[in-house]
Amino acid sequence: MKKMIVSLSMVLIFILVILTAGILNNKISNMEVLEKTKGNTKVSSELYKIDLDLLDYYGIGEFKTSLPVLHINTGGEQIVKARKTWATLGILKFDENYGERNVVEVPDISLPITINLRGASSYSAFDKNQYRIEFYKEKGDSKSTDYNLLGMGEHSEWVLNGPFLDVTMMRNHLIYKLAREIFEWAPQSRYCEVFVDGKYQGIYLAVEPVSNGRNRLNLSKFGLLTGETSYIINRDRVETKENPIDTYGIIEGKTYNSLYISHPSYRKITKAQREWIKEDISKFEKVLYSHNFADGEKGYKQYIDMDNFVDYFIFNEVVMNRDAGNLSTYVYKDLGGSLKLAVWDYNNAYDNYQWFESDFSEFRTLENSWFDRLVQDRNFVEKVVSRYYELRKGTFDKDHMYKNIDIYEKQIEDAVERNFAVWGYMFNKNMMNDESRMIKNYDMAIKQLKDAIEKRFEFLDNHIEDLYLNCIN
Repeated sequence: MKKMIVSLSMVLIFILVILTAGILNNKISNMEVLEKTKGNTKVSSELYKIDLDLLDYYGIGEFKTSLPVLHINTGGEQIVKARKTWATLGILKFDENYGERNVVEVPDISLPITINLRGASSYSAFDKNQYRIEFYKEKGDSKSTDYNLLGMGEHSEWVLNGPFLDVTMMRNHLIYKLAREIFEWAPQSRYCEVFVDGKYQGIYLAVEPVSNGRNRLNLSKFGLLTGETSYIINRDRVETKENPIDTYGIIEGKTYNSLYISHPSYRKITKAQREWIKEDISKFEKVLYSHNFADGEKGYKQYIDMDNFVDYFIFNEVVMNRDAGNLSTYVYKDLGGSLKLAVWDYNNAYDNYQWFESDFSEFRTLENSWFDRLVQDRNFVEKVVSRYYELRKGTFDKDHMYKNIDIYEKQIEDAVERNFAVWGYMFNKNMMNDESRMIKNYDMAIKQLKDAIEKRFEFLDNHIEDLYLNCIN
């Protein structure tokens, strides 16, 4: 009897080992699975066939990757800017426990999305498309749904930023990371590799756009009968977006370009809310550009979050963003709160501006909307100078920034060669309109970024107090 019990125990252990191995093997590889279910979402291999001939043409071939892979299938529909196209998004996740994934594996999950092209200069001047996507429960739904894309928190709206002009492919990723160390909110981003209708598109950044939501700016969803509401506005080129407002600064020629309301959305905003937002910004601008703008009680300080504006000014000066205040500038305000600024779009930062060579020995935003006036106030400048020295010991410590660059370089190193198998002609194309600034390889691009960081700090460390020369009080 004892021997029989031992034998049965051995058989049971053997069966358990076989079952465990089978489960683990199935978990590790799904390359031969034609169809599977993840939750209620069916994933079909037919939907995400890769154009292997095109991969061979690029000299890539079938490959494994440690980055997440996004497979976008439109069913052959053209993706345009003016309207949203229905598509499915298959996500092949990377799991550190199981190592690299082969791109021919069936995606882990498949979700309905709408997709359209986005961008201003990047839309017209860059070959690599920029996308905006929105998640839905079912194709054809009128209402979008939230999804936790690559672990960045649930929301329905996302941006797929394809680095093109920035051949380091890390300016936005690096700068958003630094911004999250300083501001109460700044976009999260994740590297991924993207296929559109089976065609490899290279390295992308999945990014949180500046928007409202529990995992974003988290502004109040409710307004008052007077029209008072939380809001997000965006300053950008004239006649490029919906829902523009003509505030005092625009009417009087004090500010540049146009302001657009992005929250509440164009479909949901009421006439009363629109007028209230316009007047709210105008009140601030009338005081800002008045004779008594710097008054401690009645001046501009009563309208803005001073610390936020100070940090935003320093941040954009450090990274050499000449657009701050005039383009890709987001301003938000919660119900009953103060005006704040959110960072966005650093493709042109650190001597990567396409149309002009960067001058390291100048300030970038002194003539830009609102900041042209703010820097005339000694109190504002004093806060800038003090905060700059503080940030140089932390977030803007050069070694801290270099360390992040090294981490990102390691993170995408295997994908870099694949990306430039498609977009490598960038190294033979003078995108900078200046032969002396032409980047000829990836190592040169990384060096140029680090050199720009060092040169910028060399100037600011020695000249940040020159800002006092602008003060009129």
